[in-house]
Amino acid sequence: MDIVSFRRSGGRIWHRALRLGAACAFFLLSAIFTNADKGEMMTDTTYSVGKTFDSLEVKHQVYSIEQEGKAIAKIAPALGNNCYLFKVADGETWINLIDPPPDLATLEERPTAYGNPILFPFPNRIRNGTWQFEGKTYQFDKAPESPTTIHGLLLNLPYQVEKHVADENGATLVCSLDSEHFPDVIRQYPFPFRIEITYTLKDAVLTMGIAIKNTGDGNMPMGFGIHPYFRCRLQAENLLHKSSTNLTGAADASQALITVPAAKYWELDDVLVPTGKQNNVTGTLDLRNGQPFGKLKLDHVFTDVQLVDGVSRCLIENRDTGHTLVMESDAIFRELVVYTPPDRDSICFEPYTCPTDAINLEARNIPAGVIVLAPDETFSGTVRFMLQ
Repeated sequence: MDIVSFRRSGGRIWHRALRLGAACAFFLLSAIFTNADKGEMMTDTTYSVGKTFDSLEVKHQVYSIEQEGKAIAKIAPALGNNCYLFKVADGETWINLIDPPPDLATLEERPTAYGNPILFPFPNRIRNGTWQFEGKTYQFDKAPESPTTIHGLLLNLPYQVEKHVADENGATLVCSLDSEHFPDVIRQYPFPFRIEITYTLKDAVLTMGIAIKNTGDGNMPMGFGIHPYFRCRLQAENLLHKSSTNLTGAADASQALITVPAAKYWELDDVLVPTGKQNNVTGTLDLRNGQPFGKLKLDHVFTDVQLVDGVSRCLIENRDTGHTLVMESDAIFRELVVYTPPDRDSICFEPYTCPTDAINLEARNIPAGVIVLAPDETFSGTVRFMLQ
């Protein structure tokens, strides 16, 4: 296992007038604690980045970004760069925020079922897999019996690790994918691009930064989303040799309050594609002030998202334990899909830049937020996960 770490505190400062023995000791320490600010040693917080294989991850290399004793996230770059685990400590108790797969073989087999799948160049579905742009017709692959193509083209593709660092800014992993290395992607989506995902863990907050650059010589239509799963039921685990519980602790998951700040939703047809009509939220679809998880059965595309300080906030609140999961999304994410997978005490908050089948909605003159990047132009967005 390779680990790079950084430790900080306000306690001890190395003075300029070091003797030779102290200088040697400092040199050895600097090989362990990278990027320490002018020799200042700190003990309150240690950030680290490690890569490893273990018994459950023997086929794929896994990167961990960690704040010692506070939070840890695990990412599998070779499996669509999925951040498949994120947990935060509350004293001696570890709380899973992202719902992990039982193992990476399961994630490889079902890449949209666990963790945090990345959806590009479109989120959710395209009707018949067919769409038009600037007078040309394009076709995404789909199963013969399927009425749609779903969840983009990158779900299980390997990303390249660009860099990893642990310093005073936290623990960071940067991974990228260049579409020109994947003939099947270019065949279906002949708009060259480079996507870069930056995961940063600092102060127990996991930040996901997205940058997508049009590397071609023509305009590029796009939509972006993620599909994170959050757990709502007590489940003891043995991760890193510590007991672990999910968000709701010992409380009844059905009573966890789900909040989504959206005033409208898109009407969907029988294949879950928008008709073009938007409705005001009512009843259990009005999640603005919270609804008990046990009442919800959702696979809905919400819109008219309400922002506070430039971000939207989706919540899972457990009043019995005093824990609240927060997912913050930038204003560029104008839609929020909320999905309750059947027979699981989990929920998905999915920030999207556009609704399902957006490019075909716009072909019908229905504004749907399709982003068109000019050559060398870059899209960027940010999503954050935290426990309060």
